[in-house]
Amino acid sequence: MYLTLKQCSELTDINISTCRYYKDTYLPYFNTQGEGKTTKFEKDSTIEILNIIKASYAKKMDHDQIIDILEKRYGVVVDLVTQGPGNNTETTQQEDLVQSLKVIILDLQEELADIKQTLLKQDERNEDGDRRAEARDNEVLQKLNDIKMIQQQRNKKPWWRFFDK
Repeated sequence: MYLTLKQCSELTDINISTCRYYKDTYLPYFNTQGEGKTTKFEKDSTIEILNIIKASYAKKMDHDQIIDILEKRYGVVVDLVTQGPGNNTETTQQEDLVQSLKVIILDLQEELADIKQTLLKQDERNEDGDRRAEARDNEVLQKLNDIKMIQQQRNKKPWWRFFDK
């Protein structure tokens, strides 16, 4: 028989938030059915596991010691999905989901390639703009130097005019 975590909490007299913590911490040792809010726990083993964990914490055992105890008693519970008449729709849904995810991944890869191309083009434009700006700056500096030379030559008097006042 499967119960909700709240029902297991009531049967063991353990606070529901503590049961959630135990479930989150030691989930591999619980025999569960369903997922999320619809998760149900196998009654006998869950109550026993919760009581073992509660007693272990009362004895001041640490996490690793509790895991050792649970592994010796229960091992790790692994749910295997068997291919049967009841699982065909679930398997088909999973296969459809996998196909949908593959399509999404391919679309994202294409978008990423397009973005990379756009960035490369933008980098080329930036480099071209930098080269043009540097050439323009060099040209401006050359003209300024030319102007400076011309001004220096105008201000320079020939040697025979030094005596003229």
